[in-house]
Amino acid sequence: METSLFDAAAQGFLNIMQWKVFFALLMGVGIGTFTAVAPQGLGTPLVYAIALPVVIKWEPITGIALLIGASSVSAICAAYLPILFGIPGGSGSQATVLDGYPMGKRGEGRRALGASFMAGGMGCLIGTLTLAMAVPATRPLIYLMGSPELFVVMLWGLSMVAVLAGRRPIKGLIAAAFGLLIATVGQQAQSGVMRFVFDEPYLLDGISISIIALALFGIPSALDLALTKLGVEQQPVPLKGSLFDGVRDTLREWWLVIRCSFLGVWVGIVPGLGSQVVDWLAYGHAAQTAKGARETFGKGDVRGVIAPESANDAKDGGDLITTLLLGFPQGVATALFIVALLAWGYLPGPEMVKKNLDVVYSVIWIQGIAGIIGTLIGFVLAGQLAKLAEVRYTFMVPTLFLFILMGAFSVNRDPLDLVVVVAFGILGYFMRRFAYPRPAMILGLVLGDLMEKYLYRSMAAYGFTWLARPAVIVLLILAAVSFFFTLRGRLKSDSDSPTSLRGAMGTADES
Repeated sequence: METSLFDAAAQGFLNIMQWKVFFALLMGVGIGTFTAVAPQGLGTPLVYAIALPVVIKWEPITGIALLIGASSVSAICAAYLPILFGIPGGSGSQATVLDGYPMGKRGEGRRALGASFMAGGMGCLIGTLTLAMAVPATRPLIYLMGSPELFVVMLWGLSMVAVLAGRRPIKGLIAAAFGLLIATVGQQAQSGVMRFVFDEPYLLDGISISIIALALFGIPSALDLALTKLGVEQQPVPLKGSLFDGVRDTLREWWLVIRCSFLGVWVGIVPGLGSQVVDWLAYGHAAQTAKGARETFGKGDVRGVIAPESANDAKDGGDLITTLLLGFPQGVATALFIVALLAWGYLPGPEMVKKNLDVVYSVIWIQGIAGIIGTLIGFVLAGQLAKLAEVRYTFMVPTLFLFILMGAFSVNRDPLDLVVVVAFGILGYFMRRFAYPRPAMILGLVLGDLMEKYLYRSMAAYGFTWLARPAVIVLLILAAVSFFFTLRGRLKSDSDSPTSLRGAMGTADES
């Protein structure tokens, strides 16, 4: 019997009304806060990669609470480094440094942080509400989509992400194709055919995506820390002023918050853009539309903090729209979130909307609650959290390696998993060094199995006639046109754009 939206939303809320779910949510918020404030460039993908081998053995809602809690608060608390140290934060908060640091230097650090927390919290709620409203709005269309249409949608998403991730689209396509190749290792589920097994029992079930993700993102990050000895060397600006001045600024600029939040949602929905550009787009929008921006932006205008922070936090809602409703991710974090959902037995996309709508609403509830908790933590612990930004690499490097090896071994308790994590870790390090985007490879891995499943279903049900379905033809044309123009535009912009913009876009493969 079809579940009504109200019943599913109510059941989704009841699902999270457990002490262990709230405990996991608080753990996620704590982890996300630390990685957002720490100066070593840690981010949500690394948190997901390390946590994945552990949480997939938990009950689904509990694991979802930790993952969503970590990602939601990570964006809200990412403004410490830009405002206090003048260091661009993780992807999504880099533009904040342009006005946040000048505010900090003239004794308005608390005001800038207050504006950042308030704008981030409002952006998170707007993104979450948009996600909640997207479910009933798209549900009729989702019910019309069959396996052929889903195969084309995923092919479209994979091609766009491969092209947009990183500065060299060809390398993105190569990485995505390599991910698809790795996804074929093991016994094919529908036909039983063995592929790339080489008489090795370890490869019968394929290589665990969670181990590969852990290796690709964990080991290169730890090696970079060890080699560069990255850390905050300079003293932070004095934390002066009032947080509530920033709150009042944000409430006064409510229309800017709404505009930039919906811009963030849109960036979250569009394949491949992601957090690496959302703050720059919002900052550019504010600089073009705000009164007197030409004279004040870049010199400590609080609107230069409000715009990127609200867009950055709202983006997560857009990310989850395509992840939960269509089944293809918009970045590494959501790709790894799909890995977790698959491990728990959920098939993200239309099947999850049809069969597990209460879980979809649980994710929405957790996203909204995590945003509120993260905002409150920012206000209450502003002074204490600033000290986390001074954590040294000598503590972080051995801790990361320990968690990586423990996480890999915990998946199957097989010593060969340690060999795999080291091998793919080395591969990930060289991919990063030679600018082959690792997110494209992860997306190939995640989508490869799903695309193969939908293709088999399509062939079994319709033969080759599925290619003549009107919806499939329309989607194929849209995919081909958008791929061609995006690739052409990207190649052109790579050769024409100013160095600074290319630099900003170039962080894509690490987001």
